[in-house]
Amino acid sequence: MAWEEFERNGVKGMTGDQPIDELALTLAEIASHYEDRFSRKPTITELMWAMETVLGSNPNRYVCDPEGLKYGDIIVKRDYSCEGDYDYVDINEYEASAGADPPGYIFVSRRGSQNSNQTEVDVIKITKLELRSQNLICEYEILTEDVDVKMAQTLILSVVLDEFYDGYFQDKADNINFINVKSHVVNVWTLDKKY
Repeated sequence: MAWEEFERNGVKGMTGDQPIDELALTLAEIASHYEDRFSRKPTITELMWAMETVLGSNPNRYVCDPEGLKYGDIIVKRDYSCEGDYDYVDINEYEASAGADPPGYIFVSRRGSQNSNQTEVDVIKITKLELRSQNLICEYEILTEDVDVKMAQTLILSVVLDEFYDGYFQDKADNINFINVKSHVVNVWTLDKKY
């Protein structure tokens, strides 16, 4: 097995075929689990979260330089400008929940982070989700300034309809009528039976 020296961010280290091959096998197995459960591979954020969690839980077990490491922050830099005019939304940073106050409302929240001391923040409130014939009526309100209409609708489709409702409306609706409660603007999306 070949070992070679490398430098990353000004720090030198050693790597070789065996650790890279083992990591590749592990990542392939993780991808397989995601495909079984979610019909997709994991996102880079999901992989980095898992890596941070494992390294942070017991760094002495995995590295020879754990001093000062409580939870690692692995930063992935991406250039989203190459993705056209679509504003990238990392849906893994959000989750949906049924509101207790008032009952019947659904909230989309940005997940909190122990690493950066961020608390969970509600970003969208869905006040009505009702199936009328083949149309799904969704009345929603954007609660934070960093969420625009397109992002809100993307989050509702993925985090609420696909994940929270587990695709329940997939074969029941042909269209979804997004009704912004504040602006009263209605956007109609044709559903392709897969959010």
